[in-house]
Amino acid sequence: MVETSTEEKKTEGKDKVVSKDLMKDILYAAVKGLGGFGLEAFADLKIEGRENVPIRGKAILTTISDNTLRDLAIISQVSGRRIHFMVHHKLMKHQVYGPVLKSLGMFRSTLDKDDTVPIDKVFHYLNEVGDLVAMTPESKLTPEVQVKAMAGIIKFAVAAMAPIIPIAIYTEKARILNTIKTTGIRVKIGTPLKVEKRLTREKYRDERYELAEDIINIIDSLKVRPEEE
Repeated sequence: MVETSTEEKKTEGKDKVVSKDLMKDILYAAVKGLGGFGLEAFADLKIEGRENVPIRGKAILTTISDNTLRDLAIISQVSGRRIHFMVHHKLMKHQVYGPVLKSLGMFRSTLDKDDTVPIDKVFHYLNEVGDLVAMTPESKLTPEVQVKAMAGIIKFAVAAMAPIIPIAIYTEKARILNTIKTTGIRVKIGTPLKVEKRLTREKYRDERYELAEDIINIIDSLKVRPEEE
């Protein structure tokens, strides 16, 4: 009986990882394609500012999400590149959504301050792979919690030396084929923001939180107001 060498086992292991990643990429592309078709055909999806998303290199995409699953599908359309989403850990535990989101390559948020697994994933995608990562605090959170979450995103951006790209998602009245009334989805992508390294230091905590609030205000300002239409 011929024993498998250590090198052969390593090669087989790598092949399995590559095959698994390829399947995830294919599934992601298929879901993204179907989602994009549905959003454009039935929700008149319009995206402005795609040029602000880099075609190469790392960045953190962020918005204040009104509907997490909807906004994940929408943000995936802003770039032809793969986007890795950090999703709230409760959603990842959902019996139906959880397995689907995981198969698409999404990963959960931290469970507590000692949970470093999601943090390691963020730095893996940003620093080792050089990809795009999306983190989207929810609008149902209190303003204080939203600012705290955005301040956490700022710390990620500084540690990974990655720009933060604010994205606004909103709706307005629209017509499909100039006849069917619908609620159109609009996306505006803001200018990438570079964050100063010093803001991660504790003595600059207040400034970090001020910037977090500014980013939230930038996201809000990108939305079209009814009186401006």
